[in-house]
Amino acid sequence: MVSSIDDSEIIEKISKKYFSEIEYYVPHLQQSLFDFQNEYYKTWKNFVNSNISLYKNFGTQSGLNFILSESSQKLIEDINNEIIQYRSMYHKIITKSIESGKENVKVWNDNAKIIDELNEKAIKFWSDMFSQKSADKTTDKSI
Repeated sequence: MVSSIDDSEIIEKISKKYFSEIEYYVPHLQQSLFDFQNEYYKTWKNFVNSNISLYKNFGTQSGLNFILSESSQKLIEDINNEIIQYRSMYHKIITKSIESGKENVKVWNDNAKIIDELNEKAIKFWSDMFSQKSADKTTDKSI
């Protein structure tokens, strides 16, 4: 049995179904990723705090509570500050990259209508060109 639906209708039907599925699942995936990230952060924080507590208890109970020199304390604090500055800069770069990508996509979407109009003009030009050549060939054969 031959279907009476042309190819553009099939493409449109498939496209609608495709984007409908994406529009349904993307918010769920985003929420799941956010929840996972939040749980991971809490787990990491609990792990670090637990180890600090364990270290303090061990030092107190064993009597092996070491005192760091001022220069060692300063070195550790300086390293920590550098790590925080690096991470802050990293987050700014990532945020700017995402915002830039988002702006590029927005510009593309804003210009999509213009691109469609140009494509339609190109199609019309070429179809007129082929129609004219086809008409010329038909005229030549009848002479």
